[in-house]
Amino acid sequence: MAKSSIRLVDTSAQIQKKVERALRSEVNKVLAKSVKSIEAKIKPIIQGALTNSPEIQSLNGGTLAADFGLTSNPGNQIVTAIVSTLQVRAERGKGKNLGGVIVELQPTDYANLLGLPAAEQQIDGGSIPWLYWLLTQGDTIIIANYGVEYGQFGRTGEARMSEKFAPFKVDSNFSGTPENNFITRAVNTVSKQIRQAIQGSI
Repeated sequence: MAKSSIRLVDTSAQIQKKVERALRSEVNKVLAKSVKSIEAKIKPIIQGALTNSPEIQSLNGGTLAADFGLTSNPGNQIVTAIVSTLQVRAERGKGKNLGGVIVELQPTDYANLLGLPAAEQQIDGGSIPWLYWLLTQGDTIIIANYGVEYGQFGRTGEARMSEKFAPFKVDSNFSGTPENNFITRAVNTVSKQIRQAIQGSI
């Protein structure tokens, strides 16, 4: 009985490369089509996490509002500015890497936030850069000779600066550094939801 045979022109390594190339091509197409869907799904997740964060809540008539002497609620303006920086893009695969999705949020220099009108509280003779303090100063003492005295005082009717309560720094329950602040903490609380949204869109 005659035996049939197949002659492989390509080596196994060449075949593997061709398979990987074909897979990358398909994955790239799928990822490119999924970017808008992914962004639409994760945007409300991030917005909700920020809005419900202890810091944004406290800026609305809470401890932070009193500490910084805020006369209006800056929360919505800040959250909107952060969410508007959201970018989702497909990363093309190389070699054995088939590709992936990159999610970017909030430039690390915080210029888009620190330039907002709400980022500073206007006072007689100047302004208070309270958002800069909240995002970057951690537990560093900001004003050595004064601290916050709570009560029906000052322009907000909630607190005033007093030498008796020196020094002043951002409340440790809310303070942040450039690498660890209310933005990074809020996003970390929903990282699992973000991953699930990405996986469900591909």
